[in-house]
Amino acid sequence: MIDFRRTLHFLDQSLSEVLIVPNSKRDVLLWVEYLMSGLPWIIGSSLAVVYAVSDRWDINTLHKLVILNIGLLADLCIVGVLKLIIQRPRPVNNIDDLVVGAPIVDEYSFPSGHCARAAMLGTICARFFQKSRVIVTGLYILVAISRVAMGRHYCSDALAGIALGWLEGVVVLSLPISATKWLKKILR
Repeated sequence: MIDFRRTLHFLDQSLSEVLIVPNSKRDVLLWVEYLMSGLPWIIGSSLAVVYAVSDRWDINTLHKLVILNIGLLADLCIVGVLKLIIQRPRPVNNIDDLVVGAPIVDEYSFPSGHCARAAMLGTICARFFQKSRVIVTGLYILVAISRVAMGRHYCSDALAGIALGWLEGVVVLSLPISATKWLKKILR
């Protein structure tokens, strides 16, 4: 069993190293990283909920925003806890130049939070905006490739992040509209 794990780790590490791009090409990938950073998503979606409640938006739109917010908060918590439990070090090729991050949690690589967030957002968007399925799937594949290409993650980190994010999206989409109605009463 140990040999199998070592072999998998070796293959994961080898494939990840092949995908790393030179430092001169990192600028575009940094923009992909910023796009999926948690803090701007949390701030923006929280402000949208506050505005939606104060402006008396319809319950269906508010429900979508509540699902988004719960998904984002759950994603940050779940990924953070998993990183602290597993504590897989980042690849040696990682350049420590994160602009926005969580200092303790971002020392670890498994699972990729950016990939989880992208997949969770993609799952939610695919349900609410069905014509966007191809675009959002392409987006979270792009995020996964960028995380490995920057040397921030191993391939297995990115794949686990995508699987986790998809699961988070499926679970949060099951939130009943009655929960949003209850929340709306509290916020008013």
